[in-house]
Amino acid sequence: MIRHWAPLMVTVLALLVLLPGTLQAHPHAWIDLEITFERDRDGQLTHMHHNWRFDPTYGQYLYDDAQEHQEGTTSEERLQALAAEILGNLDEYRWYSHIKAGDEAIGIAAAEEPRMAMEEGLLHFRFRLELDQPVDPKARDLEYKVYDPTFFIEVLHREPHGIRVVDAAGLVDAACEARLERPRPDPAMVARAMALDYGASVDYDLGRHFAERVTLRCD
Repeated sequence: MIRHWAPLMVTVLALLVLLPGTLQAHPHAWIDLEITFERDRDGQLTHMHHNWRFDPTYGQYLYDDAQEHQEGTTSEERLQALAAEILGNLDEYRWYSHIKAGDEAIGIAAAEEPRMAMEEGLLHFRFRLELDQPVDPKARDLEYKVYDPTFFIEVLHREPHGIRVVDAAGLVDAACEARLERPRPDPAMVARAMALDYGASVDYDLGRHFAERVTLRCD
């Protein structure tokens, strides 16, 4: 997992350590992200698949919490109950997903049951979103960001294959290209994130300053 704004963070941290008190900087958890867009037989983009891989500490916390508090007779059933709960809670935050086609915002909705599983010691959360209207990626570029608006969790695409487009047969579509732009937050925003702790007021605007921007285009 790579923190692309780490050099800037180090500079700001050097200033903040001179301040009194103990700081609990945002973010507190991390997600490695994989996104797959699905094209139908007409070449329209119709669905967005998410695969979240949580960092070991936060993933283990979620796993243990599910085993203790979720309903189910097996660990897998309790994980699925947690997955359904998280998906429902994310509705309020648009599943952290913000999509545009050209200058038009595209609505989304949860399309099917989510899945959660522990794989090689890391917790994965998978779900599928449906675009409110299909997007022709030949006519208009599709742009998206995935981020936690409070920046409690940092979300970055996995490297090198964190983004792909598949055709109606489920095969990787070589006609599509994704361009990823790394976040370059203002030093003031980095300092703001560093100064927040667990008891701080929720800021529903902070996360967008640290979000990666992806543009999809298909020939």
